[in-house]
Amino acid sequence: MASVDTFFLQPFKTHRKRLVPAQRVLAKTKHHALNEGERLGKTAEGVAVIHVTADDETGEVSALDVLARHGLIPEEFEEQIRAL
Repeated sequence: MASVDTFFLQPFKTHRKRLVPAQRVLAKTKHHALNEGERLGKTAEGVAVIHVTADDETGEVSALDVLARHGLIPEEFEEQIRAL
């Protein structure tokens, strides 16, 4: 049972006066994700840099961490991350 690490950025934008998720951006490495998060954080209203560890065969998530936050992140998003 091998695990796979995935890094992605979750940007947020305002839609009808609410922060909503925009299209997720995959990153190749942790370093790339952190750098892109910082860069994207200058233009997006909010960005979360996320690291997911999952089983290679089943796809079951074993760990989910928010590595960095830039700008505004909705409270609901934070609560959903903690619930996993």
